[in-house]
Amino acid sequence: MNTLLLLSNGGNGADNFVVEGAGVVARIPFGHFGIEYLYLTESVMVQWLVIILLGTLFFVLGRNLKVNPTNRRQVIAETIVTTFDNMVNDSMGLKYFRYQPYIAALFFFSMGLSFTAFLGLFPPTADISVIGGWGIMTFVLVQFTRFKTGGLLRGLRSYVVPTPLNIVSEVANPLSLTFRHYGNILAGLIIGGLIFWALRQAIVLPLIIPMIPALYFDMFLGLLQAFVFTTLSMVYISGADCSPDADA
Repeated sequence: MNTLLLLSNGGNGADNFVVEGAGVVARIPFGHFGIEYLYLTESVMVQWLVIILLGTLFFVLGRNLKVNPTNRRQVIAETIVTTFDNMVNDSMGLKYFRYQPYIAALFFFSMGLSFTAFLGLFPPTADISVIGGWGIMTFVLVQFTRFKTGGLLRGLRSYVVPTPLNIVSEVANPLSLTFRHYGNILAGLIIGGLIFWALRQAIVLPLIIPMIPALYFDMFLGLLQAFVFTTLSMVYISGADCSPDADA
C-alpha cells in the first residue's frame, strides 16, 4: 500500500486502517522570511521521479526521426503527437494549436503521477497543492487568452457581460478543476484501501487480489481524471476567447 493508506498493527494484534498525507523525506534549514525549515516531501520526490521517467521516454521516442517512419518507435511518437493535435484542434480550434504541448504534458504528467500508487508510492495527485498548482496554471492561461484575443477593453467587459456573475464563474472554474481531480483520486485511494483492508480481515491475501481493485482505482481512475482535467482545461481556455469572431 502507499503511504497515504497505512495498515498498521494495533496493540491488540488487530490491523487498523489509517489515512495519512505525504511523508516528509528531509527537513532543510532555511531561516529566512520567517520560515525555519523547507520540507522535502514524498509528493515532491515522486514528481521528480515521474518527470525523469517521462523525459527519458519522450527523449527516446523523439530521437532520429525520419520523414517516412521506418521503425515502431517513430510510429508510436507520431501517434501520440497526432492524437493530441486532433484533441486540441477538435476541442479548441486550429487557432489554439500552440496549446498542444501544454495539454499533452498535463495529461501524461497527471496520468503518470496517479499510476505511481500502483507501484506502492505516494501519488502526488492525492496532494491538493499539486493539483491546485495545475488549476492556477490553467486559470492564468484562461486570463491570458481573454486579453490576448479581445484586448484590454473587451477582456474586462467579458467579466461583467452578460452578467457580473461571470466573475464567480472565473473563480469557480479552477477550484472545480482542482477539487474534482484531487477528490476523485483521493476517494479512489481510500476506497481501494478499505477494500484491501476488509479482504485482509477475512482471508490471507495472495498478491493478485489487491491488484484487482488497484487496477481500477489507481490506473483506470487516474487515466480518466487526467482526461477530464485536460478536456476541461481546453474548454475553459478556448471559452475565454473574446475576439469579434467568437461573438459571431
